[in-house]
Amino acid sequence: MASSSIGPSRDDVAGLCRVAQTPGISKPQLQNICVVNGLAKTGNKADLQRRIVNLIQDSERSQDIQRFNEIKASIYNNAPVQANAYRPFTNLANQSPLYSPAAPGPAHTNMAPNGYAANGYGGAGAVNAQRPYAQTFDFKRSPFYEIVARVGEVRTCDVMSQHRQTVNVHVRVADYPVLNHVNNDPSLKVMAFCAAGNTGVQEITFPWQSELKVNGGDIKANLRGLKNKPGSTRPADLTSHLRLKPPTYNNNVEFTYALTSKKFYFGIYVCRVTPIDQLVEKIQKSKRIAKDSVIHELTKKASDQDVVATSQNISLKDPLSYMRLVVPCRGLKCNHIQCFDATAYLQLQEQGPQWLCPICSNPAPFEHLAVDEYVKDILTNTPLSVEQVTIEPDGRWLLPSAQNEQKNQPQAETSFVDDDDLVAGNVSSRQSTAATPNRSAYQFSTPAQESSREGSSMPPRSTTSSKRPAAEVIDLTLSDDDEPRPVKRANTNQGNGFNGWAQ
Repeated sequence: MASSSIGPSRDDVAGLCRVAQTPGISKPQLQNICVVNGLAKTGNKADLQRRIVNLIQDSERSQDIQRFNEIKASIYNNAPVQANAYRPFTNLANQSPLYSPAAPGPAHTNMAPNGYAANGYGGAGAVNAQRPYAQTFDFKRSPFYEIVARVGEVRTCDVMSQHRQTVNVHVRVADYPVLNHVNNDPSLKVMAFCAAGNTGVQEITFPWQSELKVNGGDIKANLRGLKNKPGSTRPADLTSHLRLKPPTYNNNVEFTYALTSKKFYFGIYVCRVTPIDQLVEKIQKSKRIAKDSVIHELTKKASDQDVVATSQNISLKDPLSYMRLVVPCRGLKCNHIQCFDATAYLQLQEQGPQWLCPICSNPAPFEHLAVDEYVKDILTNTPLSVEQVTIEPDGRWLLPSAQNEQKNQPQAETSFVDDDDLVAGNVSSRQSTAATPNRSAYQFSTPAQESSREGSSMPPRSTTSSKRPAAEVIDLTLSDDDEPRPVKRANTNQGNGFNGWAQ
């Protein structure tokens, strides 16, 4: 890999600046160059060219040869510049050995004459060797990988409306020395890309009916994505299926497709992948939504006389994984407080990139993700068992238990008084109507109770049956201990003339 301490020469920088300012480059081509390099694409041609020139000069000041090569790739891949229009341009083989292919051979005769198209970021060589830049394009940037070099030529997949068609790409380490680094660097992967166009910036799009094989073995990869949504799939990883030793081994990559109504363009690239945990760390260190700004927005909405401000509940669980939030984030254009977890969101985008907020469905690309410090403060100050909190219009937040205690405390006191009334008054009044004795009846009216039991137990049963609603009354003041069993003993011993309850 080229060291960042050895920057581009002044001649190279001056020559590339002249190329960027060539009058023959159209505005759409300049806009594509700006998009690839993360620049704004608004304004006239002069504005676009000025931004590109400033970017080239920035790479010289920072002595970043890799960044300079990427800018150079985007310019030559998007603009039909003649090969001799940039005489001071030196071959990348002298600047970046890691990303330089071997001398062009029969397997890759479609590369640019100066070897440039094989080295640029996202660059895809033209199919026609006589017009090396006529059908060049770049793939849309992704935070999960960065294209380092192209392996082999880009193949045109012609329209196949009825039959199947197979295109083959042969890969040998001897032809592409960059593959030597794949064995030693786990961050480098060999991946298959496909696009539905050959100009400008393209999304990854495979034919709906397609499959991949490497050396006869099937590649288990989802090439479809979401129907009619270009860019909703990812490149197929071929690394583990390639034989990189010995260097002369000829790997055969077969791409079979069918039922297409337009051309596709298939290519193989060496990419440097970025793990999700590093991307999450990058989000945490870059953009943040300040706690004070969230509170300010809440109070601003509450002060609006046309809006009735009420409290709202927010969940502390991620809407995708249903696990507790760890790194709460949301898009900068999202208007809601509810957050999603950064790791879960990136895992979903890695499988099928759509970059839409799972809460409001607004665009939430990686560059717009930010950590919400207001929700992060809530997570820090709440137990792991808490699943949601209530946000007040003034920005205060309450736990569900605290909110319920505030609302239910007066009701609990009233309920306690009602229970006392039921024991002391209501139940006794119902007992008198249902002829059900209370505790005082057992203490002071025992003879009457005794005489009623001496006769038969049926009269009370008939009395209660005549008033069926009264049978449902339950005396909460009685218990098993309050019904004296000696009454039954008195009935048993009555034949002997013994009365266990003396007057």
